[in-house]
Amino acid sequence: MTTFTEPAPSFAAESLRGALREHWDLTDITLRPLDSERDLNVRVGDRFVLKISNPAEREDVVDMEVRGLAHVRAADPGLPVPEPVGAVARLTDDTGRPCLARLSTLLPGRPLEGSPVDDTVAARVGAVAARVSVALQGFFHPAAGRELLWDVRRMPAVVAASGIGRAELVARVAPALAATATLPAGPQHADVTLTNVLAEAGVVTGVIDFGDLHHTAAVTDLAATLTSVLRRAENPWRATEAVLRGYQRHRALSAAEVAVLGELVIARLLTTLAVSATRRETHRDNERYITQYDDTSERLLRVLGALTPDELGDRLARLAGTRDLASAVPARELPSRRAAAMGGGLSPLFYRRPLELVRGEGAWLYARDGARYLDAYNNVAVLGHAHPAVTRAVGRQLAELNTHSRYLHGGIAGLAERILATMPPELDTCLFTTSGTEANELAWRLATAYTGGDAAVIAEHAYHGSSKWMADLSSNEWPPGYRPAHVGTFAAPREPAAEPRIDAGGLRPALVLADSQFTSEGILDASPGFLAGLVEGAHAAGALYLADEVQSGYGRSGPRLWRFALAGITPDLVTLGKPMGAGYPIGALVTRREIADVLAREYEYFSTFAATPAAAAAGHAVLDILELTELPAQAVRVGEHLRRGLRALAAESPILGAVRGTGLLAGVDVASREVARALLEGLVERGVLAGLTGPGGNVLKVRPPLVWETAHADEFLARLAETLTAR
Repeated sequence: MTTFTEPAPSFAAESLRGALREHWDLTDITLRPLDSERDLNVRVGDRFVLKISNPAEREDVVDMEVRGLAHVRAADPGLPVPEPVGAVARLTDDTGRPCLARLSTLLPGRPLEGSPVDDTVAARVGAVAARVSVALQGFFHPAAGRELLWDVRRMPAVVAASGIGRAELVARVAPALAATATLPAGPQHADVTLTNVLAEAGVVTGVIDFGDLHHTAAVTDLAATLTSVLRRAENPWRATEAVLRGYQRHRALSAAEVAVLGELVIARLLTTLAVSATRRETHRDNERYITQYDDTSERLLRVLGALTPDELGDRLARLAGTRDLASAVPARELPSRRAAAMGGGLSPLFYRRPLELVRGEGAWLYARDGARYLDAYNNVAVLGHAHPAVTRAVGRQLAELNTHSRYLHGGIAGLAERILATMPPELDTCLFTTSGTEANELAWRLATAYTGGDAAVIAEHAYHGSSKWMADLSSNEWPPGYRPAHVGTFAAPREPAAEPRIDAGGLRPALVLADSQFTSEGILDASPGFLAGLVEGAHAAGALYLADEVQSGYGRSGPRLWRFALAGITPDLVTLGKPMGAGYPIGALVTRREIADVLAREYEYFSTFAATPAAAAAGHAVLDILELTELPAQAVRVGEHLRRGLRALAAESPILGAVRGTGLLAGVDVASREVARALLEGLVERGVLAGLTGPGGNVLKVRPPLVWETAHADEFLARLAETLTAR
């Protein structure tokens, strides 16, 4: 005897009234029968629902349902689920069969089944399904391992016993069913469907009927919900997007879960048809309820079955946001397709054999072919690639709110305050941008407005950004013979005792600017006196001084965070970029309020994607990790270790020369541009990514993520030694 073969409880109205009077002290009540697959459900007046379980139902299963509801209410008090009234009662139905009965509160609203389901309603159903699943996390009950016909993992056996055939479809979904064994699982409601979701005016007011509660993969629970909505949907893909949108606001799906979801919907449809075929002959009195989904299930099977598993999986991955874009273009086609679509020579790639990178973790990058590369170049990933604190912070904020900076948000204001707290007290204003280029552009606008000047003075081989304005202020980018009329240059500090000479050449300079580590010049170690001289020279010429910390800042130079701080100077403007969001686009300009106020007299500053809550989340996460893990102090130790090793190699190699750098940054002179390029390619072949810089392109640039430890430095040195030996 099972609950699917045993007839539902049989009670005359007077028998029910007697039970209600005896066990719950209820009298003078009206009774109204409610639909049920295998139990007896009765509405009791306007306050309660009486549920009498199938005579074959096990006592431990009823106990699981009662405790599961209590767990859900405790975990998510705002989730509308029934509340028990009194204890479970033992009744005997009119045919002499013992049954277990429960009284619970009546929730407002009507089942969504039979009503129009638009995108808004579909999203709300998806959301409530996720909330129930999340609320059940941590719940345990021995009865959760029971066998249930509605468990889609048992679909092949259920279909075989029903005689409906469909062998091809059963075989098709078998791999997906097997895959659920390794996916997140736990006790699940398993029937958050339109029948069991109550609503008023489209707003969910209740989730009922925990009678199918059992241990299964969470994605099979979602499959039941999605199937129910799709049966009512005019456009299945719009409805799927809506359900997934609502669901993932509360529980993010993994790519592996989404990959099987479509096949599990097919499995649920087959289960529905099989259960219907199995029960309708023996339960003629309940045939309408049992067979109500047959026609819509068949229609939906035709729609989904017309797609291959790969096609169906791809559609769902695109709708859920789990599509693997790294493999969207075949590897052999990628170089030519990129060149054709992305400007060809205007947007070149690194290395003789361009790398196709698909994943990063910490100090390592991984190519599609599985090769692993030690990253000695990318300062954007200041905390290492794909740091969970950043990805979680940004993802959480994106899931909650992300809009522009014309609204108040504590995360944005708080980040500005944290950045200002690291600066000299005179610098009291932080303006957010989306990049270092934009920060430098804003600095240029402020400087020209504040000073009345119209020229800039830069280092002789500088780089400050990629826009038209900043390309003019980036002598590193100038083609042969090009020199903007409004730009003067000063000699970079190539000698330790160098003194700055700012010659405006008759121009009216508004801004003198320098990368504090002179990275484009070959990574030069400017003395405190040289940087102080730049500040003094700028002021003497009537200009402001800008410290560009995009490459040398954010802890790369040590615990004081900024390279200019080591020199003890106070710039008029400081620009930040790349590492500020550890991969999320964010930059900033820090200055004095008096300078900002001059521009504010005639203009407003606004950038749509600057100072968004998501950008702030990334910025806070980066500062949190830098502060709490003391990575800047580690950067100093590892950088010193790295440069000692480089100097030892240089002492033994005729092609390596001087080694320079501060903190976790190193530049090594190489004999020539051609030799440097060969050295770089040799490192790539040995699993190390570095760069080249300097006016002659012959300085090996080592600018790794700050998560480098001495072991990473030793790995780099070993691979460099191998490359030198192989020449």
